[in-house]
Parts: sequence; structure tokens; C-alpha cells
Amino acid sequence: MNAAKKKEVVSTPSIIARLLPLPSAAWRQTLIGVAAILLPVAVAYYAWDRWGPRILADGDYALQADRVQITPPPDWVRTDVAGEVVRDNNLEGLSLLDPKLTVKVFQAFAAHSWVENVSRVSKHPPGRAASVVVEMTYRKPVAMVEVELNGVPGLLPIDAQAILLPPQDFLPSSHDSHADPTRGYLRIAVPHAVPSGTVGTPWGQTEVHEAARIAAVFDDAWKQCGLFRIQLVPLGSEGSTQIIPTFELQSRSGAAVIWGRAPDLRSETETKTAVAKVASVLKYVQEHGSLENAPPETTLDVRVPHSGTRTAQQPLMYQ
Repeated sequence: MNAAKKKEVVSTPSIIARLLPLPSAAWRQTLIGVAAILLPVAVAYYAWDRWGPRILADGDYALQADRVQITPPPDWVRTDVAGEVVRDNNLEGLSLLDPKLTVKVFQAFAAHSWVENVSRVSKHPPGRAASVVVEMTYRKPVAMVEVELNGVPGLLPIDAQAILLPPQDFLPSSHDSHADPTRGYLRIAVPHAVPSGTVGTPWGQTEVHEAARIAAVFDDAWKQCGLFRIQLVPLGSEGSTQIIPTFELQSRSGAAVIWGRAPDLRSETETKTAVAKVASVLKYVQEHGSLENAPPETTLDVRVPHSGTRTAQQPLMYQ
């Protein structure tokens, strides 16, 4: 009887072995590989499930306005660009771990009225001076458009593309109420000048857009020339054309530079011609002095660059 029991005990493993054969070496390697993959995933899931909310709530991982570093703005930008963008787009408090954070920051800054282009947005781990770094270029004002709103005259700033810029940045500073920032820019005078949109959008009036291109070509050279305003040549007057709007620049004394039509700055030829016109005015100023105090009858015709000067009584060569 004992022998029979012993035989039965001995035979049981062989039955199990036949029913459940041990895995081969290849299968064992596969199982080990799968376990090696799943185990870290399971551990990471458990860890995130337990500590993830604490990390997201941690201030070190939350975006703050003072941790956003932007390209230093030029002197004419007095607005707190970073602060405005973070506040107006509800960026504060967003997690640095959000994979879409850089896209959200990019779109928010690109929409600001002072920003011309955003070239790069990068984010950095806690412990650095900045959590998010934004590299961008700013719009540059080239002129002030003379307007009259509700019977009150005023000036509105635009850039070379006639984008309306934030007017509040050109109000007298509280530190120096006598300093007028608008005096640092050419004026543009065209009939019925009223912007069609809000700050940060194109002005929407052909004559203003064309005058802005002339101002952009002059850049700061208008100061050396003693000029003050870009204006349309009235239709029917000397130097005007009824087909294409033509422009002239005036000094405060009334001296005039007859420019002609506005250049298309996308054309290399027209850009070179416009630059040559500015050079003609500068050459005259070097030889005869600034136009700021020139006699009001002084007129310089640069529609054909380097064509020289004339008085109001001398005939014009039309272009």
C-alpha cells in the first residue's frame, strides 16, 4: 500500500508536465522582454497617479508672467508686452508639462499689436531664470496719421505696413509731461483718414498705406532734411495726376518735396528708385541747408531722382 501511494505521488508531476509543458527558451526570453517593458510603464503610471496632481499643482511647474522672458523691446514700446499677453490670454498657471504650451504661447504673442513676428518659443525646467523664452521682432512706427475723431484732432501711429499701433505708448510720459513722443515721427495727412479696424490691424485706406511706404523709405532721414508731413498732392494742382495718387513732403516753413507716386517696396527696382529719391533730398540739404527754415516757395522735384530743384514758377517734368 505504501508502495502504491509512493508510485502515485511520483506519477503526478509527470502528468502535470505533460499537460503544462515548461516554456521553451525563446518563450522565456519573450516573456522577460514583455515584463521589462510593462513593468516600468506600470511603475510610471502608479507614480503619476499618486504624485502627478502634486507636480501639476506645484508652483515651480506653473507658468508665471515674471518667468516669461521675451526679446527686449525697443525704446518706443512702453507697453508691458509679456504681462499683457499672459494676462489677456489666461496663460498664467498653465503647466510647463503641457505639450501644447509652446504653441499656446506662440499664438498668444503673435497676436499682440506690437509683435511683428515670433521666431521661436522654448520652455525650460524649474530652476532656470526663465520658464519660457520667446524670441520675436517688434513693429517699428514710421509715421503719425493726422485724424479728427468727433471733431477733435489727433495723431495715430502706424508702421511701414500701415498697421495701427497702440496710441497710449505715444502719450507724454508722467516723468516728463512736456516731452511729446509724436514729434519724433513724420506726419501723414490725407482726406478722411479714419482707421477701419482696431489696434494691431491694417489701417485700411489706400492713401495711408502708400504714404506709410514713403515714410519707411525715409526712415530717420526726414529729420536731417527738415521735413514734417507727407500729404496728397490735390487733384488738379501742379504735380498731381488723376490716375494714381501722388504725394509731396512739406517742411514746417512750407517748402515742398514733390515725390510722385508711392513705391512698391516688393519691387527691387522701385525700392532702388525710392532710395535714390531720398538721396537727392539729402544731397540738396547738404548743399543748401535744411528745408525746415527754407523759403516757402522752395520746391524740390525728385520724381526723377537727381533732377535738381526748382521754384514754384518753374515747370514740372511729369512722371
